[in-house]
Amino acid sequence: MCFSASVSYGSAALLISTGAVTTLGNKSKQQRMIAAIPFIFGIQQAAEGIVWQSMGQELMGGLSQYGALLFVTVALVVWPSWLPWSLYHIEENQKRKKILGVIGVMGVAVSLLAVSVLFSVEVRAYVVGHSLGYSFLNMKRFWPASIDFLLYDIPTMVPFFVSSLRTVKRAGYLVFAGMVLAQAINREATTSIWCFFAAVISLYIAVNVLWVEKGRLG
Repeated sequence: MCFSASVSYGSAALLISTGAVTTLGNKSKQQRMIAAIPFIFGIQQAAEGIVWQSMGQELMGGLSQYGALLFVTVALVVWPSWLPWSLYHIEENQKRKKILGVIGVMGVAVSLLAVSVLFSVEVRAYVVGHSLGYSFLNMKRFWPASIDFLLYDIPTMVPFFVSSLRTVKRAGYLVFAGMVLAQAINREATTSIWCFFAAVISLYIAVNVLWVEKGRLG
């Protein structure tokens, strides 16, 4: 996330505590994955806090690399699978559910591809303005970078618009707007800035998840 270690840690504390409340306070098996989204975002923001705090310090240089690796692992491995399947489990429309299942399978494939990439590269974080950028050293490319974005965007963005729930669709519009704004602010740090906006949006989703059992999420 952008700004500083204190902001990252502060948002991490808010997200983790919110995620704990939504997860523990929700008894529906179908809603467990979506209820845990703020908690996972909290872990991701804590990882960036570690990067900010340890970057440039010789004694903590190793922590910076581990923090960067944790951040991109959540971003590239967890979210492509977690997001479509979390929406799959709460979807009641059978046609839309099947579509979400197909996207979920694609998400798993993207996650596995990301794992293979991360095993073969070295992840480094660097400061870009007031944000963090991430580079992948020794990465071998087999297709244009635009393909990477396409593969990633389908499982992480499209499911919001496939869902029949209005609350989820509204969250999708917010996530898309956050991604566009992140690219406008700093293209090199898009991943970091977008994850910040997505983390904030996850709070919106979390609040609504608390109402699902009462039939108020539509």
